[in-house]
Amino acid sequence: MNGWGNNENLRQLRRFLPYLRPWWKYGLLAGGLMLITVLLQLPLPLLTRYVIDYVFPQGNLRLLTWIIIGLSIFMLVRLTSGFFSGILLAIFREHVLLRVQLRLFEHIEHLSLSFHDDMKVGYLISRIGNDASNLQGLLADTLLGFIRNTLTFCVGVGILFFLHWKLALVSLAVLPCFIYSILFFSGRLRRKSGEMQENIARVYDVLGESLSGISVVKSFGAEKTQAISLLRRLKASLRSNIQYTVLGSASAAATAFLGGIGPLIVLWYGGREVITGALSLGTLIAFNAFLGYLYGPVRGLMGLNTNIQTSLASLRRVFELFDLPREEVSFATPSKLTEVAGSVSFQNITFSYDGNEPVLKQVSLKVEPGEKVALIGRSGAGKTSLVNLIPRFYEPKEGEIYIDGTNIKKVELRDLRSHIGIVPQDTFIFAGSIKKNIQYGRTDASDEEITAAAKAANAYDFIAKLPANYDTEVGERGVKLSGGERQRIAIARAMLKNPRILILDEATSEVDSESERLIQAALDKLMKDRTTFVIAHRLSTILNADKIFVIDKGKIMGGGKHEELYETLPLYRKLYREQFERQKVEKKD
Repeated sequence: MNGWGNNENLRQLRRFLPYLRPWWKYGLLAGGLMLITVLLQLPLPLLTRYVIDYVFPQGNLRLLTWIIIGLSIFMLVRLTSGFFSGILLAIFREHVLLRVQLRLFEHIEHLSLSFHDDMKVGYLISRIGNDASNLQGLLADTLLGFIRNTLTFCVGVGILFFLHWKLALVSLAVLPCFIYSILFFSGRLRRKSGEMQENIARVYDVLGESLSGISVVKSFGAEKTQAISLLRRLKASLRSNIQYTVLGSASAAATAFLGGIGPLIVLWYGGREVITGALSLGTLIAFNAFLGYLYGPVRGLMGLNTNIQTSLASLRRVFELFDLPREEVSFATPSKLTEVAGSVSFQNITFSYDGNEPVLKQVSLKVEPGEKVALIGRSGAGKTSLVNLIPRFYEPKEGEIYIDGTNIKKVELRDLRSHIGIVPQDTFIFAGSIKKNIQYGRTDASDEEITAAAKAANAYDFIAKLPANYDTEVGERGVKLSGGERQRIAIARAMLKNPRILILDEATSEVDSESERLIQAALDKLMKDRTTFVIAHRLSTILNADKIFVIDKGKIMGGGKHEELYETLPLYRKLYREQFERQKVEKKD
């Protein structure tokens, strides 16, 4: 069965119900007022029949006046209940949307970095924004709309049989065609809706990538290239949108046709009954009015069908993300890292991305508390992959990592990462103030602590010269700051966190000499008495390191002090000459 009531769709709907429970009272009140609205629609056709068959022949003007006054009161109450039902429904669905979007965002935050490596930001934004928003239709249209239309249909059918059972049977004759039409279009609409949402996500991909890299786009004069790329995605989205609209229109047209045939058949048969005197004119008029309670709800259910399929497709896409496993502790009873000294031990580590060729092969090394370790090797040797295993951004395929003798797989991720500070080369600064960026991760930090961290990072002087000082807005990704200033803000952020283990991933590259001097001085303060892993790109780093590990093609080729490695390890000597000796010349110049 391709309809929306199949087992898979019902399973997804059951999973969605917990998101409704905190605000079920709003939904219940909205449903109750909706019931009142439906019931108050019933007197009009019955009173119309009474007026035509009895009041008009008797010429009772006084009774007619009272009937009109009563109907006016009914109409006022019905409109009032409908008004408040709409408000309560809006409150209900907006709260549910907020809950779904927040839970989905939190879940995506806790997915592994390997997942984020494979996903584009625009695609995920579409899932959180567009797909989650479509679930509002699941509330407004599917749940309460289904209840309203079903209730109206049942009451309407009962009254039709009360008025004239033969006419009621005639009017029900076309219902099997309605049901077939629903089944025919349901699966097609759902599949096309999924395709449409996927194309929308791809449009977001291009938009997010183009706007995030706008400086690169401009520098290469590639505006037209990006526009063409977006046009391709938009055309694909346009095609699926048009195809979806055609299907929806065909579904609505089938409903309109079948809904029009029924009343014509009733009019023909009922007219014969009136002409022969077997049926009063008032009853026929009332019956035709009540046909709206039969075909109207069925048309409504068919109209819902289009929205239902969109919502079900979005619901499936949302739960596809919820079904992805979060980063978790590997043991049922996690250990705590307390009073961390900072020893780090890698034991026989093998690691690969997505099961591909290993980028680390049987790596073993030991770092003592407070040691400064430099990692050197060519691009792609495995340096960054190695340090990314310490905070468990990725999981090794084989081997174990220990901090102070504790297997990090046994430690809660939040606890583990609270002891690790990272200053990457591509420093990420959040939109907002300098203060918020420094205290990121430690929102309880006082102004004095923030200032002390800024001074230690050699960021205080340039911050003090800004018009709003620490409240200066830095723009998206910190575009209003220079590269060196962003680096120092990142160092201040790490200072404030006060970690026992520090990872510096090429943290001093691509800045001018003065900024490098200030950054290096700040890093020296940051590294003091902390276990530090540095992916080395600076001569001073390797000369001052307690240990140097040389990595090549995922293996540790040797470790020790600079002088020792230079004399005994040809690969180190070659790397040193390629990467670092020219810095001597630059410094002399």
